[in-house]
Amino acid sequence: MELGSSKVIKNCIGEGMKNNHEFGQFLLANGFLNKVGLSGGLELALQAGEPIGETLVRTGALNQAGLLEAVRQYLGIPEVKLTRVAIDPAVAGLISEEIARRYTLIPFERYSGVLRVAMLDPTHERALRDVRMFTGLEIEPVFAIKEEIEAAIRQYLTVEQSVARLANLAEGVLKNQGIWSAEFSETAESDSQEDEGPTLKFVHSVLHEAVVQGVSDIHWEPRKSAFVVRYRIDGKLIRKHDLSAKAARSIVSSLKVMAQMDVAERRFPQDGRMTFNAGPRRVDLRMSSMPTVYGEKIVVRILDPEMAQRPLNDLGMRLEVETGVQALLKRPNGLILVVGPTGSGKTTTLYALLRELNAEEQNIISIEEPVEYQLSGVNQVQVNLPAGLSFPVGLKHILRQDPDVIMIGEIRDEETARIAITASLTGHLVLSTLHTNTAAEALARLIDMGVEPYLLASAVSGVLSQRLVRRLCEHCKIKYKVSEAEKRVLRLPGSVHQLHRAAGCPDCLGTGFRGRIGIHEFLLYNQEIKELVLSMQNARDIEQQAMVSGMLTVFEDGMFKVIQGLTTVEEVLRVTSGIQG
Repeated sequence: MELGSSKVIKNCIGEGMKNNHEFGQFLLANGFLNKVGLSGGLELALQAGEPIGETLVRTGALNQAGLLEAVRQYLGIPEVKLTRVAIDPAVAGLISEEIARRYTLIPFERYSGVLRVAMLDPTHERALRDVRMFTGLEIEPVFAIKEEIEAAIRQYLTVEQSVARLANLAEGVLKNQGIWSAEFSETAESDSQEDEGPTLKFVHSVLHEAVVQGVSDIHWEPRKSAFVVRYRIDGKLIRKHDLSAKAARSIVSSLKVMAQMDVAERRFPQDGRMTFNAGPRRVDLRMSSMPTVYGEKIVVRILDPEMAQRPLNDLGMRLEVETGVQALLKRPNGLILVVGPTGSGKTTTLYALLRELNAEEQNIISIEEPVEYQLSGVNQVQVNLPAGLSFPVGLKHILRQDPDVIMIGEIRDEETARIAITASLTGHLVLSTLHTNTAAEALARLIDMGVEPYLLASAVSGVLSQRLVRRLCEHCKIKYKVSEAEKRVLRLPGSVHQLHRAAGCPDCLGTGFRGRIGIHEFLLYNQEIKELVLSMQNARDIEQQAMVSGMLTVFEDGMFKVIQGLTTVEEVLRVTSGIQG
C-alpha cells in the first residue's frame, strides 16, 4: 500500500474513535504527549469528529513538525542522512527544482523501477503523486530533515544548472581563445565577469557541500582540458566536479575576491582568508593561490571551530596514554612536545591540551603561525614576519606577560628552542610541536638544533608522537579471518582470529571509512631516558629504553585499534611505513 495515500494517513492519525485511541496511545508511549494531553485530545477529537492528530495541532498541544515525526515513527518510515549519502546527480535531476522546492524533497537513489525520495513530509499525498507522474517511477519516500534537503537541492539541482550555465558562458566568451594562461588578456577577464550569478552560486554551493560533508581541503585545479574540483575527506583526495577549462577564470576570480586577494595578480602566489556560513555553522576558510602552467590553482582549507572544541578523551588515546598526559598537565612547569608529520593532527591535540588547562586562575598565552582556531580564555598571538613579530621575538615578550602556560605553534629553529627550554626551566608549562617521525627523534632533533643535552634532560617532561588513521564505517565494516602467517607478520596475539576491513555504503559515501582517529606513542621522560640524553645516545637507543619502560610505538597502538575493529591493517601500515620497530 502506498505510504502517502490519504487512506493510510487517516488511519494513522485517527479516522474514528478506535484509531484515535490507538494513535493516541502511541503518542503517549513515545513521549509526544502526557496523560493529561492525551485525555483532553481524545475528548476534543470525539467532540469535533476529527482525527486526533488534527485536534492536537489545532489546539497547540503538538506542532506540525511533531505530528509529522510521530506519524513517521508510527508508520515505520525510515530516515536518511543526506550528508552521508552519495547522491547521483542524474537521479536528483529526474525532477525539476521547482517541484523539489515546492514540496521540500529530492530523489537520491533509483533501483528496479523504484525511486527513493527524501522528503520533509513522506505522507504528502499530492507530492508523491506529482513526483510519480513527473518521473513515471514508483516512489519510495523516506524522511530527511529540511536543512539537508535544501542543501541537496542547492547542490544537485541548482548547482548542476549553474555548472551548465558556467560552461555555456565560458564557451560564449572564450570561443576564440585557447586554454587560458597567465598571459590571458584583461579584456577577456572583464567580459567573463558579465554574468557573475552562476559562478557565485556554484562556488557557494561547493563550499556549503564541503563543510557539510566534513571536507578539510578543496582543490580547484586547472588541467589541460578541464577544471577539476577535488575534496580531501579523512586525508584522501576525491575527484568531485569536472568543469570546462574555460570556466576556470571566473571561478578563480570569484574565490580570490571572496578572500580579499588581488584578482589582477596571477603570476605570484597569494594567501587570503574569509568566513563562510553553511546554514547554522560558521567556519573560517584559508585560501592559497599558486600559478601553474594551465592557470591558477586554488586550495581552500576549511577550519571548522568544532575541531578546536574536541576534548582530550575524544582523540583516540589509550587510557594509559591519556592518564599520563593529564599527569604532565598538572605539573607547574616542563616542556610537553607533540610530534608527527604534517597533517597528523598535532594542532588539534595542542588545543585539546589547552582546553584541559583553561581556567580563570591560569594565564595562558599562545604564539602561532597562523592562529587556526580561536579559543576563549587563551591569549593568542599570531606571527607577523613583515612586522618583525617572529616566534623568538614574540616569545621574549610573552615571558614578560606573567604567563602560567605558553603554547608555541612549532619549534623551528635554535633560538625558539632555547627560549622554550628556558621558559620551562623557570616555572612555566610549555606546549609545542616538532616535525619528527617518532617521539625519540624529537629529543635528537633538539640536540641537533644546538640545545645542550643537560638543558634538555632537565626541561622535557614528555613527548607524544601521533598519526591519524581513517576510522572504519560502523554501518558497513565486515569481518574476515586472519591467517597464521598474517598473525606472525603483524605480531598479533594468538587469541585474535578475526579483523575488519572496509566495504562501503551510502553512509560513508562508498569509502568504507567515516572520520579519523589518532594512534599514539607516549614517551614519558624518566631517569633512564635522561641518562641516555645526557650521554648523547641515538634516537634508536632512546626508543628501545622507552619500550622497556612500557611505551607502545604508533605501529603497536595502531594494531591495538585494528584488533578493536576501529581501523584496518592497511591504514596503519600506510601511516607508519618505515617507522615500525
